Amino acid sequence: MLLLLVANAAAEEQRVRIGTIIPEGTPWARELKALQRDAESAAGGDLHLKWYLGGIAGDELEMAERVRRDQLDGVLSGGMLCERLAPSMRVIRIPGLLQTWEETAYVLGRLRGVFEKEAQQGGFAYIAETIVGPSIVFARSPVNDLADLKKSRFWVWDTDTVLRRMLPEIGVSVVPLPINDAGRAYDAGQIDGFITPAAAALGFQWSARVRYHADLRMGFIAGCLLVANRAFDALPRRGQQALRDAAAKTSAHWRETGRAQEEELLGGLFRRQGVRPMAVSNGFRGTFLGAARTARERVGAAVVPDELTQRVLSMLADFRAERLAP
Repeated sequence: MLLLLVANAAAEEQRVRIGTIIPEGTPWARELKALQRDAESAAGGDLHLKWYLGGIAGDELEMAERVRRDQLDGVLSGGMLCERLAPSMRVIRIPGLLQTWEETAYVLGRLRGVFEKEAQQGGFAYIAETIVGPSIVFARSPVNDLADLKKSRFWVWDTDTVLRRMLPEIGVSVVPLPINDAGRAYDAGQIDGFITPAAAALGFQWSARVRYHADLRMGFIAGCLLVANRAFDALPRRGQQALRDAAAKTSAHWRETGRAQEEELLGGLFRRQGVRPMAVSNGFRGTFLGAARTARERVGAAVVPDELTQRVLSMLADFRAERLAP
């Protein structure tokens, strides 16, 4: 009986319960099942994953609280909890700072050690991250210039500390709401559109509601996999490595397929679904970037330390110079 109890306790320690807002039935959810198969196979019995999809464990902050109460062991975050536990990640969300997937991947890679240290201090092992995509405009009415942008009210995630602070400084009205309330708010006329990545607009079916989209990039969102230190440290070494390896593989695949999906959506799929693209003129983009730069200089330090922003600007200068070199 004693041996049986010890074996059951060991099995319980090897199980990792992870919550996420990713909806069931989406390509993301299928990728998680593949991650689970890869990790458990490589761990050889030293790891068992259990996913709680679709926000059934609450929003991301509620999931974090459940982790602290030992009701969950980790969270696959769509970005907001990542930024709460590793606040330096907010730098990629500052409007006007990053414009391409390559730039974002470069900055994330250079700062990964910072993110790991911050999450560790917050009680979590930082397992992996992936780029969800740039936040762009989805709207009920055409948005052809900065004046049009300022006329509308846009949904942003209620836990989004960056856009909630930065966009009003640019003059853009935002309505912060929980992610599961966004669609109903649009239907009720509380908001006129969404500031969100293309993949999220598709996954949460917001693209089925709006009439227009514009590829005006307002910072990138990166998700991450976080596991409580107590749960990760309890895993055998083989289980830890299996989880890290499988998550890294899935992260790289998500980044590749996410970029391809964005190109497909913005390149014509949204149009075929009835969502018309709005061309962003050089004048509109330049005016927005100028307003974003002014907002960053005025209040950026409230969300990201100036020294980190300057460090990233230096990284980007080097990265762009290398890309332009013959």
